[in-house]
Amino acid sequence: MYELFLLGKLMERPWYGYEYQKALNGFLGPSREVSWGTIYPLIRRLERAGFIHRFHERRRATGRRQPQKYAITAKGRARFLELMNSGAPAGVDFRDVFRAKVGNFSRVEAKLREQIIAGHMDQLTKIVSHTNAMAKVVAEIPEMPEPVRRDVLAALSHERFLAEAEIGWLRKGHDALVGSELNG
Repeated sequence: MYELFLLGKLMERPWYGYEYQKALNGFLGPSREVSWGTIYPLIRRLERAGFIHRFHERRRATGRRQPQKYAITAKGRARFLELMNSGAPAGVDFRDVFRAKVGNFSRVEAKLREQIIAGHMDQLTKIVSHTNAMAKVVAEIPEMPEPVRRDVLAALSHERFLAEAEIGWLRKGHDALVGSELNG
């Protein structure tokens, strides 16, 4: 997800490393913070792969190290499109990956936007089905203490609520998301 986010930002313009950290932490929100120990190894890996290149802007000599700027390469643009085309990811960060993709919708064709939305909708529908099925199983376990059953059912209900809310949001905003103007 971090790679997609960084390459997407670099599709706009060259960025300084510290700008990327600030933007990524803003995207992730107050409950998570990405450190330099995560960001700079990613930047170095992308540089070694030829997806980005580093440069320094000319500034007056101050005796201090000049900030490094990064720009995307043609190979990086291809990698960005590859990541945007990748299917809906499984795992705990699938919502963050989807948000990163939605944040880059103006850079891809409507057909791909539609595929991304459909993949995410499919994943959310599976979550709703799974939480419903698990709630039935939990409700029928005779040896489960009632306070534990209540808590597990509440957790399942919460996950189902989130998925259903996202499905509703996607259905309501589908046409606007798919119709986002392509900015290249």
